[in-house]
Amino acid sequence: MNICAFLRNAVSTAWLVVVFVGSVGISFSHPLSVSYSSFTIDDELVRATYRLPMDDMDLLLNLDQDLDNKITDRELIDAHDQIENYLREHVTFLAEGINIDPDLERIATWNDSNDFPYLEAAVTYVAPTSTRLLEVRVGVMTDLYQDHRNLAQFHVGANREQFVFQNGNAWYREPVSTGNWQTISEFTQFGMEHIVTGFDHLLFLLGLLLVGRSFRNLVEIVTSFTIAHSLTLALAALGFINPLSWLVEAGIALSIVYVGLENILLDTVSHRWRITFFFGLLHGFGFAGVLQQMDLARGGLALSLLTFNLGVEIGQVAVVALAWPILTRIAKNPYRMIIVRSLSSVIVILGTYWFVQRIIS
Repeated sequence: MNICAFLRNAVSTAWLVVVFVGSVGISFSHPLSVSYSSFTIDDELVRATYRLPMDDMDLLLNLDQDLDNKITDRELIDAHDQIENYLREHVTFLAEGINIDPDLERIATWNDSNDFPYLEAAVTYVAPTSTRLLEVRVGVMTDLYQDHRNLAQFHVGANREQFVFQNGNAWYREPVSTGNWQTISEFTQFGMEHIVTGFDHLLFLLGLLLVGRSFRNLVEIVTSFTIAHSLTLALAALGFINPLSWLVEAGIALSIVYVGLENILLDTVSHRWRITFFFGLLHGFGFAGVLQQMDLARGGLALSLLTFNLGVEIGQVAVVALAWPILTRIAKNPYRMIIVRSLSSVIVILGTYWFVQRIIS
């Protein structure tokens, strides 16, 4: 095969290279913009807690007045009116059809499991009559990120309900009731977006499939990865296991480096499903992080966990389906090992970069 033929074959796999290197410069694994909220509803009073990314709130409201890259308690107190106004403008709260303004009672800093700072705002809403008919819309952060998701919990008596605020949708207490279908839809979509934008997880999976030679290998690898990450996703989200998040993220980066090096150093790789299962357990802990921040009760979490995982699987299958025709073409290419090792070198570089970034951050 001459050089022109080689170039034609290389061009045919170019989109896969774009998938691999498209994440260069991205220093985090899940770029979805997410905030959290919790609502406890009584007869005439609603207590709400909002947790909003501190750096984004600083960008919006200029919280760091002395520009020392630190937001102090004093600066948060000074920004009380700004924060209250922001919540008034970005959260719609209707009781019996009457709009209720927020009363901001407390402001603090809250850190998630990755030690990422959030602004925590405790707010009360006092209904003029009752909260029997209630409509809530949360549009925080949408002035920065159009696709922002606010993961919410509603506590009504002994009942807990999870909800994802996005694209201007609303949660209703009465009389509109969508049952569990809205939760199923929202968390399935959220799971799909989580895997599709999880560049480290996708890079790991595609690195595994690079050396696959048959559809059977594909099924073995994908099934092994699915079983493993589903297991640890459930255990972590339900609170049975809570590993250090920085250690999990660093381990995920190392799994990417390992797969890339194995592709470069070994001519053939057998029984890849075994190493896939081992590392898949680690990736499951990474998937669980976003749900763990909601601090949900096990009963209330079951449906959200199931549908979130379903969304992850749908997104994973979609990516594999798109990649498989090109991966098959690579497997039949006379320059297969050159292509595999070139792409695997990119995998090793990105994995190493993520590992160093996660260790030192």
